Amino acid sequence: MSGAPQQLYAVLVALQSDTLLLPNLAVAEVVSLEGLRPVSGAPPWFAGLLPWQGRELPIARFELLNNGAAEPPSRRTRIAVINSVTTRLSAGRYGILAEGYPHLVTLNRSALRPAEARPQDSELILSRVRVASQEALIPNLEKIEAEMAAVLATLQV
Repeated sequence: MSGAPQQLYAVLVALQSDTLLLPNLAVAEVVSLEGLRPVSGAPPWFAGLLPWQGRELPIARFELLNNGAAEPPSRRTRIAVINSVTTRLSAGRYGILAEGYPHLVTLNRSALRPAEARPQDSELILSRVRVASQEALIPNLEKIEAEMAAVLATLQV
């Protein structure tokens, strides 16, 4: 392989109090909250189910799932539709509430620096990094899907 820098295309997804860094291929689409249906008996982090392309996608509030706090959704709140990395979710996708639209970034080794973990960080976070001047977290997508699948099995929806 030549000496050219290796690049990674990623997406920064703004949350209310944090930012997720995901591979570009992880994000299928960004949609509005319209049609989001709360599910009774679900934990606070489980925002509900969203009809999408003939399926019902489970939607998570990552901050609440990660032992944090979150305000009610605002006019800027969207849903980032995430492609599943496991087969645990029958829809093959799920959503995470985001503040505004995610944006694409091109990364190389020099653009990423390790950042210090926060005390409330759970096993849902693989790592915290700095992308230029912004801090972001790399989520454990497998663990998020396992949590969602467990809730869906309990609620039997």
